[in-house]
Amino acid sequence: MSAEGFADPRGPARLELSGIVVDFGGLRAVDGVDLAAQPGSVVGLIGPNGSGKTTLLDVISGQVTPVSGSVRLDGRPLDRYLPEQRASQGVVRSYQDCRLFPELTVEEVLLLTLDARRPVGVVAATLRAPWARHAERDKRAAVDEVIESFGIDRFRRHQVVQLSTGTRRVVDLASMVLARPRLLLLDEPTAGIAQREAEAFVPLLKRLHEIADTTVVLVEHDVPLVFALCTHVVMLESGSVVSSGAPDEVARDPRALAAYLGASAEALAVSGPAAPRATRPTDPPGGVAR
Repeated sequence: MSAEGFADPRGPARLELSGIVVDFGGLRAVDGVDLAAQPGSVVGLIGPNGSGKTTLLDVISGQVTPVSGSVRLDGRPLDRYLPEQRASQGVVRSYQDCRLFPELTVEEVLLLTLDARRPVGVVAATLRAPWARHAERDKRAAVDEVIESFGIDRFRRHQVVQLSTGTRRVVDLASMVLARPRLLLLDEPTAGIAQREAEAFVPLLKRLHEIADTTVVLVEHDVPLVFALCTHVVMLESGSVVSSGAPDEVARDPRALAAYLGASAEALAVSGPAAPRATRPTDPPGGVAR
C-alpha cells in the first residue's frame, strides 16, 4: 500500500469558521473568531492559556456548541452535526491526554482503529467468509504500513501502558492516519513530553501530513514547532484573534509580540528543533518506559 492509500479519496477539506462566540456561564471564552483553513494547509493556533484555542477545536469537532457563528466544511454547514457525524465526514480530533487503551498492544490499538471504521460482522468473521478474510488481510497490511511509516515496529507487541509519553503520542498519530482524516485537529501533541522528544515532532508531524493528505489545525504552546510546521498561524488572546498570517508575518507583528511572543525572551528559542542532531522520521520519540 502506498502513502496515498491512507488518504481519504475525497481529499483534504476546507474549513471555515465565521463569527464563533462561546460562553461558559458568565465567561466569554471565544469572541467572534473567524478562521479559514485551505485544503491541505497546516494552521497553527497559538496564545496563552485561556485564550480559546482548545475551545475552538471543541467547536469544530462538535464537542461545544457556540452561542453564535457557523462552522463549514467544504462550504457545507456542520452546525447541526453531532460529533460522531462530523467524524464520519472526516473530522478527526486528538486530545492532550492521548486516549489509548493502556492494556492493548500497539498493533491491537491500530487494528481497533480500523475495526471502528470498517467493522466485520461476528458471524462472517467466525465462519471465516472469504470477504471477511480479505478485509482482515487489508487491515493488517494497512497497520504494517503505518507502523513502518512511523518507525514504531519495535513497539508493535508492547502494551500502551509500557510506552513513554512520547511514544504513546506517536502511536496516537499513527491511529489518526488510519482514521483517514480530511480535517485533523491536533491538541498539543507535545504536551507532557521531554524536550528531546518534542524536537522529533516536527519531522513526525510533517510525515503525518504527507501520508494522510489532510488539512490540519494544530493547537500548540511550542512556538518554534508551530512556526516550522504551519503554513498559517493564528494568534489568540482572551478569545479573540490578535494576529493572523504566515509564520514570519506573525513573528514580526507587534500585536503578537506584545500579547504572547514577547511575554518571554525564550519563547522563540526554547523548543525548536535542535541544530546539530537531526532526528529521522523513522525514529519515534521516547521508548519503552522502565
